[in-house]
Amino acid sequence: MLKGASLKNKAIHKKKRCKILFFILLPVLFSSITLNVKDFGAKGNGITDDTAAFQKCIDALISKGGGTVTVPLGKYPITFLKFFGKEYSNITINGDNAHILQRISGNRKAAENNRFQTFAQRHAADGCFVFDAQVSRQIDDTHSIKNIKISGLNFISDVERYGFDELLHQISAHGVSNFIVENCTFTGFLGDGIAINGGTDFSKFHDAYNKDVIIRNCRFDGVNKNNRQGISIYYSDGFTIDRCSFRNTTRDDMPGAIDIEPDRGMNVVRNGVISNCTFFNIGGMGAICINLKAGTQENKFSNEGYLIENCIFEKVNSPLMVNGINSHKQDRDINNHKIIFRNSRVKEVKTVFRLVNADHLLLKNIIFEKIMFPMNRPVTAGECENITLEDCTFPDIASSSQFIFYGNVKNLSFQNCIFKEKKREQIIFSKITNTDKFRNFNTYIFWLVHYRLYLLLILPTLLVIGLNMVTRVHKRHIKKQK
Repeated sequence: MLKGASLKNKAIHKKKRCKILFFILLPVLFSSITLNVKDFGAKGNGITDDTAAFQKCIDALISKGGGTVTVPLGKYPITFLKFFGKEYSNITINGDNAHILQRISGNRKAAENNRFQTFAQRHAADGCFVFDAQVSRQIDDTHSIKNIKISGLNFISDVERYGFDELLHQISAHGVSNFIVENCTFTGFLGDGIAINGGTDFSKFHDAYNKDVIIRNCRFDGVNKNNRQGISIYYSDGFTIDRCSFRNTTRDDMPGAIDIEPDRGMNVVRNGVISNCTFFNIGGMGAICINLKAGTQENKFSNEGYLIENCIFEKVNSPLMVNGINSHKQDRDINNHKIIFRNSRVKEVKTVFRLVNADHLLLKNIIFEKIMFPMNRPVTAGECENITLEDCTFPDIASSSQFIFYGNVKNLSFQNCIFKEKKREQIIFSKITNTDKFRNFNTYIFWLVHYRLYLLLILPTLLVIGLNMVTRVHKRHIKKQK
């Protein structure tokens, strides 16, 4: 009796193991299914709208459980392609150097209480390819769209014709997991090239779980710098941006080529790597912008674990902008860095970095060449804490105004840094190799900053007073002559 029961239990466990193995291998099994968009009516002639043909192809693939969509060489006008719901998982889109032409339909409409005038249909984020799990307030990726891979496509929009659009992107994703975009180009985007969002329409769905986003070997060209970002990440539990290039992106009132911006309470953003990327002719506040929000239980105490390495920046306003809030400083070891920026080269930029209420940042082994420093523009503001520059080199600085650390800065450290041009205040900086020596000089720096700022404020007033006095004296002189 016991032997029979044991055999029965073994059979049940074996059946369970087989079932589990089946579901593990399910994406692999379906990946053998391949459909061609031309078999569903796509023309690829650059004139005919191929949106319906693409949608039929993708929907047919989903009915079979997933697989591969093939996009042959050609030019395909697309308005909005919809991947709505987690059933749109396990899709690979392989392009043979195909061009996706973002077709703009209709007129701009007001959105967000007239904050924006947009061509978008979804008034938080929209795109040519739109992925939306259509769920809200998720604590994990159970209901996310999983296992998406897009490669070999060239996304092209006409920003010179249609102009800037805050909400209309080329790829928009909300609620995706294991989401890969590789070997693609993004040109002339009105908003972003790729936006990983906290929602597409906050009145319907928001805070679906984004996880493990990978963007690699892609090129982003904004054409005329009248766009938002190349990549925006509002929500992603782990992301990698590797071997990507960014050119001619971002107007000056926007963040930068890459924007890491958790802007809602539940947005989980952490453990992001930006590596081996190049940035050229970038507007905005910084080529890479990171917003540090308070780590809370709601966002899994995220907003840290960022690594930027082996990147090249040229002709940008600043390589890095970090914006935090002064109320979120946490007790943590000085060497437990939230952001590490290392092994990179920066050339012909206006400032080495811009930090507002930032904390626990390490810049290591960076070469800064031809730093221009606009007169009296500070590199820090608000309350900054535990900022370390280590093994950095400054061969030449184009302006004498140099570093202005403004605000309440704590534990600012220059370690083993080299300032090669020893003129004016630079000779003092060249001697600073550790925190103690910098702190001894810190008081002088702040006095110098305030002294200059006071001059900027007082000089115009003194000039006006002086001119009034000269005018009065001149009038009196004329009266005496009469």
